[in-house]
Amino acid sequence: MPRREPKGETVRHSGIQRRQAVPALVLALCMAAPAGVVAGSGPPDDTGESLDADPALLAAALGSDSAEGVPDHVLAAIARAGTPVDEATLDKALECWAGQGCETGTGGDVTVALADGFGENVWREVTYMEFVLQALTYPEIGEIIYTSAQGDTQKAISDFRSLIALDVDVIATFPDAGEALLPTAREATARGIQVVPYIASLGGEPGSDYLSFVAEDLCQLGVNFADVLNREVGSGKVAFLGGTPGNPLSEAWQTCAEPELGADLELVGTADTNWTQEGTLQAVSGLLAEHPDLAGISYEYADGFLGGLRAFEAAGAEPNIVLTLRTDEIGVFCAWSELDNPDFKIFFSSGGGFDSRIALTAGMMALHGESVPAEIVVPAQMREVADSDCNPDIPSAAPASTLVPAEVLQAMYG
Repeated sequence: MPRREPKGETVRHSGIQRRQAVPALVLALCMAAPAGVVAGSGPPDDTGESLDADPALLAAALGSDSAEGVPDHVLAAIARAGTPVDEATLDKALECWAGQGCETGTGGDVTVALADGFGENVWREVTYMEFVLQALTYPEIGEIIYTSAQGDTQKAISDFRSLIALDVDVIATFPDAGEALLPTAREATARGIQVVPYIASLGGEPGSDYLSFVAEDLCQLGVNFADVLNREVGSGKVAFLGGTPGNPLSEAWQTCAEPELGADLELVGTADTNWTQEGTLQAVSGLLAEHPDLAGISYEYADGFLGGLRAFEAAGAEPNIVLTLRTDEIGVFCAWSELDNPDFKIFFSSGGGFDSRIALTAGMMALHGESVPAEIVVPAQMREVADSDCNPDIPSAAPASTLVPAEVLQAMYG
């Protein structure tokens, strides 16, 4: 899988690749919190978490406003995401986000870090803000640290070692370097640091080599894609797009999607895009040259499909297709809205940028002595794009499912 992403474009990496159930966990509920504060974000000795997540935030993140079947640690993280952002919090969040972290001003003795494998694009920037806002709901957190390895595996290892030397308490990480980071993660764990990778796997044994792994079920994603194509296309030709050749993310969902396709759907091909708009342009152009009557496409990278729309334009064809997407960068949604084509339908899952919140909350719960499962599966349902999913006031590569409030995004990029 790619170790570096082009600036302005977003790449996703492999998540949990099998169906599994996360056992329900009994979490201690906290004492009443002051008005406007999420329960669980009270005094440092208040170690409970609220599971009362705002249905609107659940819907934004996961595609459903129901808490049924959502793991407790996901509910706890989304509940905290509902904490109102006042002017002082916004100023502090922007200070942290613009630099390599900050002191929060609470005097708390907990230090948390986000070790990013590559932070230099909009999706990663928004994911870091998710982490910052989550951290600011914990008064016991006195310092936030951020590192970006800029796609360099050796720098990623060095960043981790620096965080170990600083004796931080929690490290959330998007480990683009994968298993190359595992020995260092084990070292951090042995030092008592709560290490929680999200979206991309560190390998090894979660729950032993590190605290937990936060990710979606990629096999279920493939099943969800097939369900949409079966229902919305019914009969006709469909194609799958993936990222780099042989990458496990694309392989995981495609392997599970293909056998679920209905008998009247014909899978006419798969194509690699290298997770770029230019690669998607080439892939879709090749498919259209052989199959101008293509009726459906499944792909994991929403922003990349802007290249797919260019392919239709170059072919002089309307995109009269059903498109299923894993991620939800709003640029392609705005392009869909502008086309105003009733025969072009988009269904998407979730960008997952808020997974950094879940990773942090899992680490904090472990510090408070609460049970954390080895794997936290983030559920998501397919949803159909609406005009409201296009927000021209924020970057086109920003995810629609972000839990960062709109006013914060506008302050970040205004």
